[in-house]
Amino acid sequence: MSSPTKKAYVYEMKLGPANLFSIVILVLMCVLTHFLYGFDSMNINWSLTFLLAIGWLWFHEIWHGIGYVLGGTKYQNVAYGICLEKGIFYCMSYQEITRKNILISLQMPFMAIGVITYIVGLIFHLPVLIVLSIFNIMGASMDLVMFYYIWRLPKDVTYSESGRPDQFVLISSEDLKKRKNAFLKIVDEKDYKSEDYHFTDFKRFTITKLSLVILIVLIVLNVINLFL
Repeated sequence: MSSPTKKAYVYEMKLGPANLFSIVILVLMCVLTHFLYGFDSMNINWSLTFLLAIGWLWFHEIWHGIGYVLGGTKYQNVAYGICLEKGIFYCMSYQEITRKNILISLQMPFMAIGVITYIVGLIFHLPVLIVLSIFNIMGASMDLVMFYYIWRLPKDVTYSESGRPDQFVLISSEDLKKRKNAFLKIVDEKDYKSEDYHFTDFKRFTITKLSLVILIVLIVLNVINLFL
């Protein structure tokens, strides 16, 4: 008896619901923090915090990379990038990986520099760390969506990149079109060929020209404001 034919499903995030979910998480975290700590008691330099937040976003992606490697991805196949036109910093695993590997990577930033650092900030009264942790938890909203969605799929599902930072590929013998999700949509479906997911031509780090300009402007404005 022949094994079922595998299909490769290309997913894209639905930006409207994704942004709304991020806002809901932000509001909930702010309400929780108000009761546990009290925003009124926070004395924060917001320009400095914003500059730290840019680094925190990058730290978020580094934790994804750590998760990939811990899950079995070769270090040399992990790549990073910034594409602010799409509103994202990103980390990619340029090899086909297991369901377990992607699940490890998805939850790493949320736990390491979200939940854990938030608790540390509350215990040791570190308001900037609390704010950065909230910012990270909000930014991990789609990580949580993907984690829950992939966690419910069969264990033989594999994950790959599509070549675009706002898309990803799930490979399965099951018809994934039946697995509806409010935050993800399937934009393409094709027969699976393993050679399509053997990546050799990719950069370890990529930043678009517009992203570089935006980052420079934001950093300069906040540094100026910091010393005014």
